[in-house]
Amino acid sequence: MKLERLGIRKQVLYLLLACSLITLIVAGGIALIGIMKIKSQAVQIVVEIGTTAAENSSEALKKVSMESMRMLTQSRAQQLSASFINDMAWGVITLANEMDKILSEPDQYSPRRVNEPDARNEGILTPQLQYKAGVDRDALAYEVGLSANIQDFQIRLYDEDPTIASVYIASVNGFNITTDRISSTRVDENNNPLPNDYSTRPWYQNAMREGKWVITDVFLDSHGRGLAFGCSAPYYYPNGEIAGIAGQGRLLGVVSELVNETKLGKTGFAFIMNNKTGQILFSPKTSGTFAIDYDINTDDPGLFEDERLVETAKKMANGENGIDLIDIDGVKYYLSYAPIENVNWSFGFVLEESEVTLPATLSRQLIEDSTFNFVEALNYSIKLMIIAIIVAFIVIIALVPVATRKIADKLTKPLLLLADGVRDIASGQLDKKLEIKTGNEIEHLAECFNAMTDELKTYMTNLTKATADKERIATELNVATNIQISMLPRNFDFNRDDFEIYATMNAAKAVGGDFYDFYLLDENHLMITIADVSGKGVPAALFMANSKTILKNFAMTMTSPDDLAAVMTLSNNQLCQGNDEMMFVTVFMGLLDLTTGRFIYVNGGHNPPMVYHKSTDQFEYMNVKQNIVLAMMNEMDFEQQEIQLESGDILYLYTDGVTEAMDINNNQYGEERLSKCLNNVDKNADLPTILKFVKDDLSDHVGEADQSDDITMLAVRLK
Repeated sequence: MKLERLGIRKQVLYLLLACSLITLIVAGGIALIGIMKIKSQAVQIVVEIGTTAAENSSEALKKVSMESMRMLTQSRAQQLSASFINDMAWGVITLANEMDKILSEPDQYSPRRVNEPDARNEGILTPQLQYKAGVDRDALAYEVGLSANIQDFQIRLYDEDPTIASVYIASVNGFNITTDRISSTRVDENNNPLPNDYSTRPWYQNAMREGKWVITDVFLDSHGRGLAFGCSAPYYYPNGEIAGIAGQGRLLGVVSELVNETKLGKTGFAFIMNNKTGQILFSPKTSGTFAIDYDINTDDPGLFEDERLVETAKKMANGENGIDLIDIDGVKYYLSYAPIENVNWSFGFVLEESEVTLPATLSRQLIEDSTFNFVEALNYSIKLMIIAIIVAFIVIIALVPVATRKIADKLTKPLLLLADGVRDIASGQLDKKLEIKTGNEIEHLAECFNAMTDELKTYMTNLTKATADKERIATELNVATNIQISMLPRNFDFNRDDFEIYATMNAAKAVGGDFYDFYLLDENHLMITIADVSGKGVPAALFMANSKTILKNFAMTMTSPDDLAAVMTLSNNQLCQGNDEMMFVTVFMGLLDLTTGRFIYVNGGHNPPMVYHKSTDQFEYMNVKQNIVLAMMNEMDFEQQEIQLESGDILYLYTDGVTEAMDINNNQYGEERLSKCLNNVDKNADLPTILKFVKDDLSDHVGEADQSDDITMLAVRLK
């Protein structure tokens, strides 16, 4: 009888029985032969592997330890540069730029008072005015009062960084304003201010000589607070001449914590060396080769004169990275070093050689011991394995017939139940449930059939509900679109012959964040607004509606055309309140006097509009100051500007959806193409025609690409 004609139960029974017997015989024979051969070769192989592994691991662990030292050194050097040097340079450059602004725009600032040093202010953060000996104070009064506007900025810099010792500006004309907590050292015993000849200080001389920001060498603080270093940068008069030096100083103690906490192993410690002098600036050591040299005025060349370290010190002075083995008093150390960027210092880390090589030594001994133990265990295990194989072979031969019969019954019974159940389900009985508990794939298959019938019935219900929800959402979006469109003014006919106005808005989604607005404040003043809310869709549309309402409400309260900047300020403050989603809006808002052509405008981070002057027959971009976008920061001031328009001149306003429209290759439309397009249009055409001309040119550029942003345009012609 052929095997394939038997039932599944018998097929499984015979196959399991045959496979078991064949497997036992073949595997047992191979195992016995293999074990004997393995036993003869294993000892030799294990010994060779152990020896090689011990050598390789020792070398690898030594390299890992040295690499850890190198990475730690470089990381700390980079951290020092980023945390102290770069931050300090940024603060000084910003301080110098602020002084440039004060001196270049004196009409924007009122002279202010700054007091001379007073011992009673000791410990209080105070701006203090000092003069060089013999200067004419009356002649400097105006420059001192103007420069005093920097004191608030100095205080803010000081408060933002607890490591700063002082912030100062020093004029070439003989006065300086310093903000710190030290007052008593700047007065005599009668509390009279002392003169200050800052022109002899390194921070002043270096910045004057270089004409750019510089980091000074380490120097003694003029007020007796110990070693210090500073950063300084020149600031300028409007004619380009250096007006003075801005800077800040920090005591070297601010770096000590970072150096002292740099540890590795029991003997490891870090230090910082002055590459110019070879002196140790920072170290946890109080004595010996790496102790701190507190006298920076000494001629002692530090590490440069130590024969044991001179070569390594030279490498550090040259700004190199590396790790050297050194010998100090008969003890060998590894010294890892790296330069600190932007300052002539190097960061070093020292660790005894015994600690670097200790993991390698321990690893070698561990591998050698493990190799010996393994050989002993291998011999014992092989003996047990041979005995176990023989016993297992005898037991399995006796149990295989009984076990295979039970397995065959267990496998085939659920298959028969599954076949009967599937037949019922296939006939349409979707309420049929298969009750099969086998704990294997057959039970899972039965559960899948049961779930399939439930999901099929649920699917019909969900499909109906999903269809209804989709139709409801589409209806609501359509209503939202209509509501948004209705919020934008669509009546462009004011029945007046002194101006013409037209606008369009195409949202990238069903609803968008762009909007425009225009309305007459009185018979002679036309207010126009164009804006772009961050993001798109329903959130942007809601924020748009709120922004449009707030801007118009404040605009309607204007009592003078020059109140336009105040309208933007008040609107910004209102939008910042409750703006938990951190949305913002760019706004361009202008007021056109229809009788005089005077156009006052304020730009809140929006794209610069274009203006057409009939006298030149050219469109050109307006000169606008960006100011900040609305709803980003509270209590911000906005600056208004104005231009004069003549009869026939046109204002063209747009959102970034125009200039940033992209084709399928992600090429933007751009401001240059927009300018070229407007200068090619018929300037005498009506405004709808002009805007359509721009929209058509935009469509030609975009081609098959999807619209990525809302596109809004507004034009006004003074007639």
